[in-house]
Amino acid sequence: MLRKFMSEAITEAIDELPEDQRFVFLQHEVEGKPFKEISEITGVPVNTLLSRKRYAVLYLRERLAQLYNELKNA
Repeated sequence: MLRKFMSEAITEAIDELPEDQRFVFLQHEVEGKPFKEISEITGVPVNTLLSRKRYAVLYLRERLAQLYNELKNA
């Protein structure tokens, strides 16, 4: 049950990301594609993809920090 709750919270947080950040995050973290390959697919420079992923990770950390703290203290 806890695993399902965590999965839903993570999915919800990812869904809240702007489309460009969500796309690069999922392609890199879930699909395992390197930034160079994502760049070739999208035509977006690697540095831009890196920046988008960075912003996605920062948002997810902040968004999920409360959940983490609650679970840690439970």
